[in-house]
Amino acid sequence: MTLSPPINVSIFRDHPDEGWFSMERYADGLLAGLRAVGAGDRVQPHTPPGRWPVPKGLLLRRMLAYPAWAKRHQSDVNHILDHSYGHLTFGLDPNRTVVTIHDIAPLLFPGHRLGLSGLAWRWAWQGTLRAAKLIAVSEFTRQEVIKRFSVDPARVQTIPEGVEPHFRVLDAGRLARTRHKFALPKRFALNVGSTHPRKNIAGLLRVIAGLDVPLVQVGGRPSEAQLKLATELGLTDKVQFLGPVSETDLVALYNLATVFVFPSLYEGFGFPPLEAMACGTPVVSSNLSSLPEVVGDAGLLVDPHDTEAFRDAVAQVLEDDSLAEDLRARGLAHAKKFTWEATARQTLKVYESLSG
Repeated sequence: MTLSPPINVSIFRDHPDEGWFSMERYADGLLAGLRAVGAGDRVQPHTPPGRWPVPKGLLLRRMLAYPAWAKRHQSDVNHILDHSYGHLTFGLDPNRTVVTIHDIAPLLFPGHRLGLSGLAWRWAWQGTLRAAKLIAVSEFTRQEVIKRFSVDPARVQTIPEGVEPHFRVLDAGRLARTRHKFALPKRFALNVGSTHPRKNIAGLLRVIAGLDVPLVQVGGRPSEAQLKLATELGLTDKVQFLGPVSETDLVALYNLATVFVFPSLYEGFGFPPLEAMACGTPVVSSNLSSLPEVVGDAGLLVDPHDTEAFRDAVAQVLEDDSLAEDLRARGLAHAKKFTWEATARQTLKVYESLSG
């Protein structure tokens, strides 16, 4: 598939020092998809230059220098892959620029974003809304953008993200090595993601406290409050926080898990449940935000505020082998619908609309 008419596209990635795993996942996946559909030769990815050697050097350079840097690298069409870099539109031609919006979490869960960081977020959102076209990674996110910012619905296109092919069912030999490496029990519940409050780690711990199964949490570092709660619930020896792991280990952990548990309160898309399904792991997920779109009928969807209902759903999967096998089969089939090639083809149509 080629761009018609022939156009060149500049793709603007996050700086790797930002450490946003999901943004790297999106950038790598989209670029791989564009290459797979034959449009790679028309696409030039750009990674911002490094931080200034001063306090908050990355943030300062992002705010003060990146728009001018982007202007020097723009093409017939520009694509900013992360809304937190939306301020680049102040250097780019907004009429030929598209920005991908992954969520509006910074507005709903501001945390401690004060001062310079808060200013950077507000500026990024102002810049994002200048773009001619917006891509939302879920219909939930699209509707949030339209309603909150009174954006013309025609400007916002829903394009789901994909799952990489290496998230798949692995052979027993590879799994045995990973089980030994992390000293994993035979059966365990798995959660993947950060430990930000919106991920509802507190709710997850309360669910596990009433179950006869240990928990392995991957990707985040527990806060003092989360560790204190785990102790109060008697989970000190029942919960493993592994922190970030390699991609290879992550795939194996999905495969080894008896059930994947995801009680998140808010997701713009939600990679982990999809990755778990692609690895053949039964999923019990929150029914909030975008997650019903991602999980569909291939997993159990439960109100994450209802600890008892969530615990019962996890218990069903643990105790009912036929249910677990049914969810496994449905999850494997469902995950195949989400490919980066499909994401790339829909994104190309947005590029073509801007070139016109």
